[in-house]
Amino acid sequence: MDSKLNKQIERRKLILSGNIWKTILIICFPIALYQFINSLSTVVDQIITANISPAASNAVGSIAQLKNCLSAFGAGLASGGAVLVARFYGAGNLKEARHISGNILLLSLILSASIILIFLPLAVPLMRLCQISETAISIGSTYFRLQLFELVFVSINSIFIGLEKAKGNSRLILFLNLLILGLKIALTALFVYVFKVEDIAYIELATIISQVLLSIIGLILIFKKSNILKVSLSDLKPKASYMKDILILSIPIFFGKFVMNIGKVSVNALCGYYYNVSTFDLIVGALGISNNISGLVTGMTTTFEESESSIVSQNLGNKNLKRPLKVFVRLAFIAIIISVIGYVLTRFVFIDVLVSMFNSSGDEMGAYYSDMIKEIYEFDSLSILALGLCSAVLGLLYGFGKTFLASILNFSRIGVRILTIIIFHYAFPTLSGPRVAGIAMGISNGTIFLLSIIFFVIFYIGLKRHGYRDMHIGDPEPDVSALDFSR
Repeated sequence: MDSKLNKQIERRKLILSGNIWKTILIICFPIALYQFINSLSTVVDQIITANISPAASNAVGSIAQLKNCLSAFGAGLASGGAVLVARFYGAGNLKEARHISGNILLLSLILSASIILIFLPLAVPLMRLCQISETAISIGSTYFRLQLFELVFVSINSIFIGLEKAKGNSRLILFLNLLILGLKIALTALFVYVFKVEDIAYIELATIISQVLLSIIGLILIFKKSNILKVSLSDLKPKASYMKDILILSIPIFFGKFVMNIGKVSVNALCGYYYNVSTFDLIVGALGISNNISGLVTGMTTTFEESESSIVSQNLGNKNLKRPLKVFVRLAFIAIIISVIGYVLTRFVFIDVLVSMFNSSGDEMGAYYSDMIKEIYEFDSLSILALGLCSAVLGLLYGFGKTFLASILNFSRIGVRILTIIIFHYAFPTLSGPRVAGIAMGISNGTIFLLSIIFFVIFYIGLKRHGYRDMHIGDPEPDVSALDFSR
């Protein structure tokens, strides 16, 4: 048997019956490490952009949040599809897993083309609707249009990464993404420091080149013969039942991711509407920087959503209800430990160093901007622990296919965030925009922390009383010694 196929079979054995701590270490931590490095690259990108001009840095920060809203379409599709693939993969039904993989890829291409056709002509009106300043629009309209094209390749890459996660192939994901990140940073530095470009569109061009390369590699591997989930051209034929199942799981995940990102856009828009317009660009930039700082920690823990859902879904496919709960408990513990350490380091130990990386200006306005970032981050940093625990809960819910329940968590977050800004504006009109923005983030993230606990308790009680698909918590774990892992 092919050595690569043997490795995939051994990985499947580990997920279904191996040591749980080892499973988490091999499956989850390479992706978490990749996301940490990815967050660092985002920080590096913004630092490089600041060398063009402060206005360029603010434009990139504000537009990035709008792009994240649109990228939720592809990310939701990849997450929901990966849960289905993992379930069939865990059950040993590779034929169905391949058919679903092909339909996911087809859906992603249709979705990407639709996004370009709908949003490309509406790029500038959409930016204005989100209260992005005219300065940022004039600097970044071409940049944003290029990002819409990038979403085509991001969508393909999300599917490829989702399928590899379904197999637990985290090390390949880590290696390829580190390669792409290195290329992206090298090209960005080349454009800014060597060619001295002043148009931020070149920064997006560097990103597109790296994403195209990953798409080419991903498509080659998806159709490669040695891939245990190899997709053939016949698998790309649309089938209504597959499309329906994929969309039922994916649409709630999309809405959850979408509202989480639209919450950030809403904070920007409301700050621009309610507070001093002359400082609006600074507030938006400070919000973006605060989000990047917290993302150094939350980026790692939020990866548990998809890697955990893959482990959970595979074990449910193998009729094992106890093992997913054991995985959740351990991942929740790990997420809390990482979050507490990350909070202390970013909030107290390295906050001055991190802020100075984004703002090297030593004048009075520079000092004001630094204080604004710290003021927002004082409250925004509360998101670190909240999102860490929430990610573990969401990973469990996604794995069980409870994507609608999971989306309610993110819907509540956006509602609380917007209401807080509106209420504080009228109840405490003397408070500054940055402080209100930070408080809104802190309260909304605290709310989702409590809701995560409540949702898990409700879900666990229901699981204990009614079981799941003819499985019950009291059932013994299945004997996998005679299981044919090569099926």
